Amino acid sequence: MLQETYMKTKVFIIEYAVGSDKGFDGFRPDTKPILHEIEKATSYETEVVFYVPNKKDKLFEYLKQNAFAVISRINPGNLKEIDEYFQFLSKLSKHNIEVYTHPDVMINLDFKDILFKLKDSYLGEKSTKFYQKYDEFQRDFPQVLKKEKIRVLKTNYGSTGEGVYLVCLNEDGTVTCTEAVNNEKEKFNCLDDFIIDFSWKFEQEDENAVYFKNKKGFVSCKYLKRINEGEIRVLLVKDKPISVVHKKPQEGEFSATLFSGAKYKYESATESKWEHVINLTLKGLKDLKPYCQNEDFPILWTMDYILDYDENQNDIYVLSEVNCSCVGITTQLQYAKELAKVFKKDTILENLDSKLMAQAVS
Repeated sequence: MLQETYMKTKVFIIEYAVGSDKGFDGFRPDTKPILHEIEKATSYETEVVFYVPNKKDKLFEYLKQNAFAVISRINPGNLKEIDEYFQFLSKLSKHNIEVYTHPDVMINLDFKDILFKLKDSYLGEKSTKFYQKYDEFQRDFPQVLKKEKIRVLKTNYGSTGEGVYLVCLNEDGTVTCTEAVNNEKEKFNCLDDFIIDFSWKFEQEDENAVYFKNKKGFVSCKYLKRINEGEIRVLLVKDKPISVVHKKPQEGEFSATLFSGAKYKYESATESKWEHVINLTLKGLKDLKPYCQNEDFPILWTMDYILDYDENQNDIYVLSEVNCSCVGITTQLQYAKELAKVFKKDTILENLDSKLMAQAVS
């Protein structure tokens, strides 16, 4: 059965019709360049298909018959039925179709609670917390804020800075809350007012969720003031760093997203000034691998860092986020060539051998 799958000759990208990530033609601007590079580098044919929730069964049958591999290029924030979509991808995988990136990987790496899970590793920061329930937040967060005066809250799942808040306890007892997506500030007369107002942001669990169970809530992180120097993003294809992106916020702002006006500068991963962060990333892969649930690393993903100081005032990099559900390369389409290498024959055969071996063992 597995050998039959590798006889198929088509690689698909799955898109969704709705979202702000579309070009003038209705496709993501990086979709066609990615497929073009796959066709140039391999013998695979390629095709774009659109996920429509009420037609997913027909799409599943079509992909089951034709797909060697599918690449999901849907920003989960654009899709209301995201848990259902993850189940759809998982079902494809169970029919021996290569799924990039596998939902078991996305559900573990792409959520902010990975920062909590890694807080005791050399990638993380020890004070990181995860509040899954509002009563946990109400009980603990005021004590932390009174001690530190400033803290970052990140909704467990979000993108482009949405649901990320910088919370400051001011000297006069007022609280200022700034949302990263637009740098809008909201002021509260006291800490209690902020805590009460924040309650509505805690969403109820979906009883029917399969992938998104126990994923609601907020991760609380130390505020790293060196964010004003920028965020350092390592862009990877599977386990290979291919670029470093220096994301510099606007003057006086704490968000390093494009939507908040940050400037991005792409540089080679082989430049000597990035040697430390690249070595840290490669070393950190062993800490992330268990969360891949025996699946491959994401096909295109990022590990984001913010600079801090250790106890001896030496520079250290603290992991601030992992992104792997739909990382865009619209402004750097040359990286599509690196992604296409995943589908070259020697790489595919190597993956086939390892999977056959795994099946034989099990």
